[in-house]
Amino acid sequence: MGIGRFFYTPVLPLMIAALHWTSSDSAWTATANYVGYLLGSAVMARGWLRPHPVTYRISLVASTALLAAVVVSPAVPWQMLVRTAAGFASALIFVCITQVLGGVLKRPASAGLVYGGVGTGITVSGLAVWLLGNAVGWQGLWLVAAAISAVFSIAAWSWPARAEGPERAAEKASTSNADNSADNDADKNADGGADSAPTPPPANRSRLLSAGYFFEGFGYIIIGTYLVVLAGPVFGPTAAALTWIIAGVAAIPSPVLWSRIADRFGRRHALLACYLLQFIGAVAAVFGHSIPGLVIAAFLFGGTFMGVTMLSIATGANSGMPGAAARLTTWYSLGQVAGPALVAVVIGQSVGTAFTLAAVAVGLGAGLTAASRL
Repeated sequence: MGIGRFFYTPVLPLMIAALHWTSSDSAWTATANYVGYLLGSAVMARGWLRPHPVTYRISLVASTALLAAVVVSPAVPWQMLVRTAAGFASALIFVCITQVLGGVLKRPASAGLVYGGVGTGITVSGLAVWLLGNAVGWQGLWLVAAAISAVFSIAAWSWPARAEGPERAAEKASTSNADNSADNDADKNADGGADSAPTPPPANRSRLLSAGYFFEGFGYIIIGTYLVVLAGPVFGPTAAALTWIIAGVAAIPSPVLWSRIADRFGRRHALLACYLLQFIGAVAAVFGHSIPGLVIAAFLFGGTFMGVTMLSIATGANSGMPGAAARLTTWYSLGQVAGPALVAVVIGQSVGTAFTLAAVAVGLGAGLTAASRL
């Protein structure tokens, strides 16, 4: 998933240079991927598809094949079509994993292994572009990405091992109840198979948390899409991938780190700290016309975006928010679509302005999340 969703970021400067894309071209292509992710999340939340080995494996194959399909045509409509399908496949993979392993993911070490895989994919993506970009060009890089994804898919082919003990019992109980929705199943698993759900929080608090998560999706995806583009003039199109490697290296241990911080200081404090550090990183990117600024921005982005995701969903689920996993993921996905779309329509060629917008959005997300008091 880390490769299927995020390989576009380090290779984007090379595609812009080779294909003479405008910022709007790149933004609409990015938006298409996030639309696909939103559609995939919605399909799973509605129960039209359910976590199943067949769904999981088809999604792995599709994600890998779609990486190779990028090279078929440089035309923007084709790129948008392929990236939409890739986003859809990524969403199915993510939901399959999180719903089946919901109870297990409450343990820091297990969460680190699962969520840290995204950071590993990001790191490998950056390394591939940095080492091979000058030799094989953008088309060759997408084929390399497909080959790497195939290797990871083989390793991940076995349907994830089910949790033992209470988590497995809860999962069996939830899957045997055909009337339960997919998002309610996710919440029960996320709660570790508790016998009774917590009392739902007041609706206004749930709305504030959801709105905050929307702005997080809006802001983080602008940073994640354009960080390497911003670094291009400083490092050069190929070497700019170093910033993506830094982000990936920071992302790998971040789920375990934030889980332990949450255990010690409380989930709410950990989540707000995560937001604050991401905001600082976004501000550093606004002024990121130097190597130190870009390194700080990359490190803080990589070290926080998975933490915000993990802690926000856990906050919603453990507070008793109805359908927390599906509801929050939907708002997050809407933010991911809105961010690049606004860049394409309004901001145009000004990448610096896009990062200013991202910083404002992350700040709003932090404020709304704090106001929710969840």
